[in-house]
Amino acid sequence: MKRNRSWVNFVGTTSLLLCMLDGNAVRATSDYVVRADDKLKIKVFQYPELSGEYKVRANGTISIAPLGDIPVNGLSTKEIANQISERFVRAGISDKPGTSVEVLETRPVYVLGDVQKPGEYQFRPGMTVLQVVSLAGGWLRFNDPGLMRLDRDSITITGEMRNLVRRYYELTARRARLNAELVMKTDVQFPAELVARSQSDPGLRQLIDEERSLLNIHVDALKTQIDSLEQNRSLYEREIEAIGRQIEANKVQAASVEKELVEVRGLVKRGLTTIGRLANLERMQAQLEMNEQGFQTLILRSRQNITQADQRIFDLKSERNASLTAEVQKVRMDIDDISVRFDTNKSLLVEAKVTVPTLVGVSDGAVETRSLVVVRMQDGKALTIDASEHTELLPGDVLRVQRSILPDALGIGPLEQTGLAAPAAGLTTPAGVKQ
Repeated sequence: MKRNRSWVNFVGTTSLLLCMLDGNAVRATSDYVVRADDKLKIKVFQYPELSGEYKVRANGTISIAPLGDIPVNGLSTKEIANQISERFVRAGISDKPGTSVEVLETRPVYVLGDVQKPGEYQFRPGMTVLQVVSLAGGWLRFNDPGLMRLDRDSITITGEMRNLVRRYYELTARRARLNAELVMKTDVQFPAELVARSQSDPGLRQLIDEERSLLNIHVDALKTQIDSLEQNRSLYEREIEAIGRQIEANKVQAASVEKELVEVRGLVKRGLTTIGRLANLERMQAQLEMNEQGFQTLILRSRQNITQADQRIFDLKSERNASLTAEVQKVRMDIDDISVRFDTNKSLLVEAKVTVPTLVGVSDGAVETRSLVVVRMQDGKALTIDASEHTELLPGDVLRVQRSILPDALGIGPLEQTGLAAPAAGLTTPAGVKQ
């Protein structure tokens, strides 16, 4: 039902103020634009059941029933609120409703390189390079006892990366099975790389077999339901044909009775037969007419059953497609998440296995320089920015801190000559996971 327009306009004008009043949310500034992985708090005042927290997906959209996917990438909170309200109007659901959008969480910033605690940190508006370095424990100090834990950290990271690779293959196999199930295929076309690796990995072979079994179970179950409904439909169609033949026979008998009635009425008028015979014929004619109505009722009921069977078949297919599509989208989001985590862990592993061990032997008198580089995604491309300690960061920025030692001061040659540039043994990057 459409709400009062004056109330709607009033609520719409207050949406931005509500964003500013919530101290737990990121303040809604005109220059901040929403990107993937941001978490939004959306309030639709006419429809509180649609209000809640929404995370921006990797493709830059959020999904609000019954509006569907809404692109929000690159928009401000005010623009998003206006777009949601306009969607309600275009969908004919209501007049432009009051909508507020808050940014609860932004993408984190990432710190790599020569700091005490590389990793990801929650973004705060106005955050500078020096502030995020402070959150990361400050510049790397080689007399820190934490350096003694480098081997343990590298083992932990390597194990987590192996788990991520395994999880990636599981999701890839599941996605292949879901795609096959969507088109009702009886076999799965797994990626060639996954099949090749399964030849030497019993765990992957078992995973592929399990997905094939699931496909057969799900497809067979749906086909069984549909076949049963189609069989019922055929029975109702044959029943209609049989009733049709009964109707024809009834019509022949009714025509015969009608002819006889005409003759008997003439005989009654001339006094050549009794009234009882005429009454019997009239009762027989009435019974035949009732039979005709009963047959027509049976046909209508059978046709109704056929319609219900067709509707049930349609509903089964629609429900199955909706469920599978939602699962495919979730698998895709999980693969995107694994890609990001793998990249982060790979950089941390390089830091633990290569950069820090190379520099541990630096003496106090060594000559060093420090470079600060910010990598920022802009218009789908990675932009590299030479930064200073006072450079302001944006959500999703990657800060790379590098401490360079002059070779002449240490007597150490290039990294390639140290024998530390080899990749971690037994750890490979699957296709589809970013390098």
